[in-house]
Amino acid sequence: MVVRRVGLAGQLMLRWGLGLILGAHCLVASAQASEAGLRVAFVYNFLKFIEWPELKGDRFSLCALGARDVARQSLEQLDDKPYQYRRIHVVYIDTVEDVASKVNSCQLLYVPATGADIPLPQPFPAGVLLVMDEADVNDGRVGIALMRTQDNRIEFVINDPAVQQAGVKVSSQLLKLAKKRPVKGS
Repeated sequence: MVVRRVGLAGQLMLRWGLGLILGAHCLVASAQASEAGLRVAFVYNFLKFIEWPELKGDRFSLCALGARDVARQSLEQLDDKPYQYRRIHVVYIDTVEDVASKVNSCQLLYVPATGADIPLPQPFPAGVLLVMDEADVNDGRVGIALMRTQDNRIEFVINDPAVQQAGVKVSSQLLKLAKKRPVKGS
């Protein structure tokens, strides 16, 4: 009888432990999905506060460099959404060859963390705003850098020279919300 109780207790503990492990895995996957979705939401909301004076046609090209998995799924939600009397067209750039052939047709190039391994053109093409996850804030090509803080918040830094090179106008409201760009050497 005692052995049976220990066996039953062991089975219950095993089930509880497996449930805890599987639940934790789901929470981690959910947190990653939530963060990727949040970062894409930042990119989409930036569009509301940025004006592209030279837009022509009925499409706005939001390009994504190396977007995979959850980031790609989140970006798919933006495809064909309205933006300033146009429709957003999400273009995926997945290889170095794609960068060379597609980057000049982008208005905004978003580089999620999954795309950091694909090299960006040097110099960066004028007229394209670069938004990048966890970017080096001293990289002059990056117009807006999304950064995770020590207390796990996501903030962004705006690089005025890169924004000017992209030929866009950023609203004062967005500029007020941005963190100040650190000065080199400090």
